[in-house]
Amino acid sequence: MKDHREMMIGALKQVFIPDLRARGFKGSFPHFRRALAGRVDYLTVQFYSSGGSFVVEIAAAGPDGKPRGHGKRLPIDKLNVQYFSKRLRLGSKPESGNSDNWYVFGPRNYEPSTPLQATEHYLGIARQAMEDLERQGEPWFVANSGVA
Repeated sequence: MKDHREMMIGALKQVFIPDLRARGFKGSFPHFRRALAGRVDYLTVQFYSSGGSFVVEIAAAGPDGKPRGHGKRLPIDKLNVQYFSKRLRLGSKPESGNSDNWYVFGPRNYEPSTPLQATEHYLGIARQAMEDLERQGEPWFVANSGVA
């Protein structure tokens, strides 16, 4: 199971993280932030504890970068998505009542073992996360920067 996760992390580092950098995100895997003139955007990649899947969650704050009620004394570089009550899981459909989405790349540790997929399998999932960031995440950051 660990090998599947290593392949997925490799694909994220090859495809997703360079795209984040091009968009102005800083930080290190799995926590990233982007400070813009009028807001601070946060993004976190979180793997399922039983393996086989991950989520990408985003949050936004006003120009001070602070969430309401949490982390007021923490510097922005110590904050991450988990400090925010209002956040979005990329690929979810909250307008339809589904606020959950997991990018599935392999078996969970309680499922039968499966052989590793070809590299393209993991790269395709990383590309899907990148597309979801563009399609869903970027507009969400703009719409929610004042209500962190």
